[in-house]
Formats: sequence, C-alpha cells, structure tokens
Amino acid sequence: MTTSAPTPVRWPVFALLAASLACNVTALLTPFMKLRVGLSSDPYSLFNSVKMMWDNGLYVLAVLVVGFSMLFPFAKLGILAWVAAGRELDPRRHRWLAVVERLGKWSMLDVFLVCLILTLTSGQVMVGAKPLIGIPVFVAAILLSMIAGELLTPDADPVETGAHLRPPARAGFFLALDALAIAGTLGFSFLRISDWLLVNHDYSIVTVVPTLWKQGSILSALMVALFLIVAPVSAWLAYARWWWCRRSDRPAPRSHAHARLMRRWSMLDVFGLALAVFLVEGDYLMKTEVRWGALFLVALLALQKAFQTALDHAMSRPA
Repeated sequence: MTTSAPTPVRWPVFALLAASLACNVTALLTPFMKLRVGLSSDPYSLFNSVKMMWDNGLYVLAVLVVGFSMLFPFAKLGILAWVAAGRELDPRRHRWLAVVERLGKWSMLDVFLVCLILTLTSGQVMVGAKPLIGIPVFVAAILLSMIAGELLTPDADPVETGAHLRPPARAGFFLALDALAIAGTLGFSFLRISDWLLVNHDYSIVTVVPTLWKQGSILSALMVALFLIVAPVSAWLAYARWWWCRRSDRPAPRSHAHARLMRRWSMLDVFGLALAVFLVEGDYLMKTEVRWGALFLVALLALQKAFQTALDHAMSRPA
C-alpha cells in the first residue's frame, strides 16, 4: 500500500533543500570559530578539525566528522529530493526517508564540539575562542534539511490511531525512570577544567546556556537550550500527558505524535558523542576531568532507548 505525498508540500521542500545545499557548501569553506592557544590563533573549520584529528592519530573520530558533518548532509539532501520528486510515498521511499531523518541530527556533531570549546574557554586568559559565521550557516543547513524531512514525513501516527486501551501502571514507572535520568543529565556537572594555568570551572548542560550567552555566543546558547533541554523535556511531558490521559480514559489528541517529534529533535545523544570526542582530543587545549554528570549522560543515552521501547510496548497493551 502506498501513501500519496501531498502535492502542496513538495515545492516548499525543494526550496528548503536548495537553501540547505547553498548553506552546506558555504559552511565547508567558512571557519566556525577562531581558536586561540597562548599567543597563536587559528581558524577552526570542518576541514581544519578533521586535519587536526588525523594528525593526532584520532582516525576514527576524523572519519566520524567527515561522515556525519561533511558527506552525510549532501547525501541526505539527495535522498530528500528523490523522495519529494515522487508522486507517491511508496514503501521504498518511506524507508529511506525514515533512515535519513533518524540520522540527520548527527550532522550537528561538530557544532556541539564547537559549543563545548566556546564554553570551556569562556573567561580564560591563556585560551580563547570567538564564534564566526560558519556556525550559523552550518546550523541553518542542518535545520533546513530537517524541516524538509518533517514536511515529507506522513502525519499519521499508528500508535495514536489505535490508542483506546488503558495502559498498565508500569508505564508510569518507565516515565519516572526517564525523568530521573533526564534531570541527572541536565543538572549534574559533566566536565571540569583541571588545568593549573586556567580558572577551574564545573559545567553542566544547564549552566552551559548562560555561559555561552555571556560570552556572546547567542546562537550556541539557544541551540543548547532548545535541543538539549527543551526538546527532551517536552518529549517527556508529552508522553506523561499521553499516559495520564489514557489511564484516566480521557482523549489525548496528538500527544504521542508530539512526543515522537520532540524525540527526533532531541540531541542529547549527539552532544554525548561530541563530549566523548572532546575528552579524547581536548587535552591539546586544556586538561579536563569527567564528572558524574557525564556518567549520567552516558547512562541516559544507553537506557533511554530501552525506557522508550518499554514505554511504547506498555502503552500498546491493556492494563
């Protein structure tokens, strides 16, 4: 069975894809920030970051950045254009659309790495970083392609459509576990500067936002707030509303669809990989220590999928 692609959506999608392509090409040629270590300063671009990792023997990390931030965005644009060009969203196009939408946010890996560097160099004398035009251009490229994908994604929610059974109480237990994991991840310090030449600071995801804002990195602060705080919390609230309404036999229009949308835009997992990259390669800039918050973050990323799968399974069964 095929699903027809809404014709009015296709042309706005092509416009978004064209704008995203232009931004992607520009981002490859534009530095993301100016990085200062001591008296020397160098531009930090996608190509420079890959060269730095490769020269230091971080071959796997260099390949990750090349794959997710340099090659995949163009591949995604091609697949989305192919999907939009079809008169019907047949199963093959639907599968490819689901794949690129699931992987699309990972293109933000290098952007979150830049956010970490901007945060840790804030208020320091020996090191410093200044955001440049490459960050907003690259962020625009990724967000435009993600919006295009959302426009092409069918609006039907199979779980919501059949949601008439009262879910078991254990679904609330999974919701509580998810809430605790999110609170720990956002609130606990995940990283600490331990370099004797620098001013020592602890950082959590919540405190990263005001740090970036004070430094003048407004876009970076907004990205962290929206994708690392608002999106995961909104997804949890939507699931909690869905569970509560189902338990009390009340209608919950689009609660599950909203939760799934926020899940797709939540980038805690991308930030976690960026943090891992920085912990491996960041010693050339400053010495850092992993804090308990980082372990909460890893635990959340490892368990969140299990909690969500168990929650969906429980919500699809009667009490």
